[in-house]
Amino acid sequence: MKLFIKAILTSALSFLLINVKAQEKTIIVEDNFSNNVYGWWIGRTANGSCEMGRGEYILRYNGEKSWSSNINVDLKQDEDFVIETKISRISGTNSNGYGLTWGKGKDGYYNFIITPNGKFYVRKVETGKKGSYLINWKKTQYISTSSITNKLRIQKQNNELEFFINDKYVAKIPFEQFFGNQIGFMMYQTQQIAVDYLVVYGKSRSAVVVNNQQDIIQPDLKILQIAVNDKQDIENMSSSFGNGNSIIEPGESIEITAFVQNFGHATAKDVEAKIVLSSDDRNISFPDEYKTFSLGDIKSGDYKKLNFFFFTSRRYESKELPFKVVLSEKQGSYKTEQSLGLKMNERTNNIVDADISKLEISEDADMKQITEIMELSDVDKNIPKNALIRENTLAVIIGVENYKYAPNVEFAQRDAQVMYKYVSSVFGIPKENTYFLTNKEATYGEFNKIFSKDGWLARRTAKGESNIIVYYAGHGAPDAKTESAFLIPYDIDPNYPKTGYSLDKLYESLSGLQAKSVTVFLDACFSGKSRTDEMLVAGARSVIIKTKNSAFSAKNMAVISASSNDEYSAAYPEKYHGIFTYFLLKEIKEKAANLSNINLQKFYENIKTNVVKKAGFLDKEQTPSLIGNDKDRMLILD
Repeated sequence: MKLFIKAILTSALSFLLINVKAQEKTIIVEDNFSNNVYGWWIGRTANGSCEMGRGEYILRYNGEKSWSSNINVDLKQDEDFVIETKISRISGTNSNGYGLTWGKGKDGYYNFIITPNGKFYVRKVETGKKGSYLINWKKTQYISTSSITNKLRIQKQNNELEFFINDKYVAKIPFEQFFGNQIGFMMYQTQQIAVDYLVVYGKSRSAVVVNNQQDIIQPDLKILQIAVNDKQDIENMSSSFGNGNSIIEPGESIEITAFVQNFGHATAKDVEAKIVLSSDDRNISFPDEYKTFSLGDIKSGDYKKLNFFFFTSRRYESKELPFKVVLSEKQGSYKTEQSLGLKMNERTNNIVDADISKLEISEDADMKQITEIMELSDVDKNIPKNALIRENTLAVIIGVENYKYAPNVEFAQRDAQVMYKYVSSVFGIPKENTYFLTNKEATYGEFNKIFSKDGWLARRTAKGESNIIVYYAGHGAPDAKTESAFLIPYDIDPNYPKTGYSLDKLYESLSGLQAKSVTVFLDACFSGKSRTDEMLVAGARSVIIKTKNSAFSAKNMAVISASSNDEYSAAYPEKYHGIFTYFLLKEIKEKAANLSNINLQKFYENIKTNVVKKAGFLDKEQTPSLIGNDKDRMLILD
């Protein structure tokens, strides 16, 4: 990814040298999202979320209006500048727009928006007023309709703003003064986008000029990684007490370790930390509320640990744990505050999802690796990358962890996220060939959109040429009367399984595409239980699932399922995955160098052996199954 970004930026900046006096300008922002050095918002609300992973900044929105995320950029607007980004649109309707915002402040903002159906506009929005179009809706051939990825550039030349889409000039307008110094991304209505990079090239307002070079030298303290300890350690007289699953639950005494790291280029001197609890609920006890923690000096790239305890009684009902940390230099002017994002009854993202191998900054700062924090699973790190690009392969990746009407499927979202990395990096499937859904996005309507007769897959599949990979992690449910099985989208109640997406319907749809090969991986079970052995369907009983023969009319169609009929697909807490998905990823990773020569039957048998063995050690019974007409074919057909 880094080499790719550098190549892109080199190309872009070479073009800019013709138009902008390079010796008077500098790169103010160069973000490839391998870490959160620029302080983008990370978190989730009822309507959307922002996260960082896979070298991308991923924005999801489930509402009917707009969603944006911005950072402060110290850009001198009176000078010429360039703002450039590359955005991949993962899901949403063709009429929903997305793009760049700039010059944002309390009184308004500007945005440059494109849509997948080939239109764009530029708009000025003033607070309390109706937005006005500086460039009204225009059709352009330069928006890629065959790919989900587009590059946008805004370029100020003298007193004009020029707009480019995929390096093609599309329009220009007179420059107007900013409302503020924020730059970021915006999208409208339900959709998901992934930002590959952002570069801002120009002149900084507050830059210190030293030998005709611009440097902004200051500390930048952030807490990106947190460890939760709820283990009972009587021997060492620990203050923590709980069941040891690293999830904050009522009635537990919790030790929090926050890693304060300096992402800036100057030493933060004599750092003090204060922890603030914004709650007067008597059911949460915080003995360190008025304590000041002295962390000492934190050099550029270095980190210090901050430990504190709290206790929640069984009567604590709020989902949020409103802790924030105020960090400041005792004698200096630097001060910042940050919410820790702690929540009850769910795994904190920056514990499980933190990739310590990604914790790095520009070449000027030597970032230390935080080795004390809970590490990722071995299958989540050092994912192999193959040079081969499989343009003829399509992938559908769906993971539903949080359901509207059903218990959670522990780690299912993470399963899908890492599988997404594998289909891109190991299998070499382009982003535009991949449909990726998690949680609220994975509705019944989306299933229909993907798998219907005129759906996403059907429109892209070339008969006898395309290879298709489908991965699903989530609930399945049985219908005892018909002895049939159903996948359960986010918005379906498993007590009414027939309202889910029929497994036979899925297989028949995939078979009917007449693709070169179809391979389905199902980390779901159809026993009426969840990954944690909870009853999913009221009154569920074991049934033998019967699959229609017609569903497997395609010669090269195969399905590897996580478990057999009356078993449930269990979680592997130590690895933060489902057992089946963990060993599926592990087998792919180990065979990545010889991917085209993997025999499907042997591939399945290796996974089955490992799953059965590990399930036994976890006091579970789980036996993966393989069905298909040609079990001796290669896993991937090139």
